[in-house]
Amino acid sequence: MDSALNSRQSRQSLDAPSEPILIGLSGPSCSGKNTASAILQDYGFYCIDADAVSRKVFAEHEKEILTLFQAEAEKRGINLKNKKGIDKKAFALLVFSDEELLKKHEDFILPIIEEKIWEEIKRAFTQKPDLPILLNAPTLHKTGLIKKCLFILYIDAPFILRLIRAKKRDRLPLKNIWLRFSKQKKFFSQYFFLNADTIVVKNFWSSASLKRKLLQEVQKRGF
Repeated sequence: MDSALNSRQSRQSLDAPSEPILIGLSGPSCSGKNTASAILQDYGFYCIDADAVSRKVFAEHEKEILTLFQAEAEKRGINLKNKKGIDKKAFALLVFSDEELLKKHEDFILPIIEEKIWEEIKRAFTQKPDLPILLNAPTLHKTGLIKKCLFILYIDAPFILRLIRAKKRDRLPLKNIWLRFSKQKKFFSQYFFLNADTIVVKNFWSSASLKRKLLQEVQKRGF
């Protein structure tokens, strides 16, 4: 753990915080949030991956999700089922193609995800109350968790770079990637309208540059 973070925790140990020290990490798809999270975890933060929580919740509630969306999928000629359960790519194509369906999905799943994340935050806080907790959550602005964050690190990257990363990582048709990206055009403005303390960190090709920028920002905040 970095000496600056050790020093801060030593000072705080005399007066342990009464609630978790929560910092948000957000940004559009393929901007480099996971890389940023890994950098800050190495620096000494406790990191929670909201996407990992989301995948677990999705798996636990597949039957309910299928019941909610099967009829709409059939209308569009989309087969949501495969041998393992719900076909995630087919489901993404369905919900990202329609604002109402996306909202329906988020209204169902986000409250469950938020509850699970709070459980993990509480566990981390109980074990080490002085340890800052980084919440890596793409849709942080759609949850009540944003109000608990001291500040938000918003990772951004050029559109073409994000497109290349998405194509390489997800192996989806460009049409599907474009649909997903189009739903995220107003991500940053949501933080602005929520009056959240948001720090934009530009991520280009170099992870070393991203690390330098991130550590510079958190050190400014005393971490």
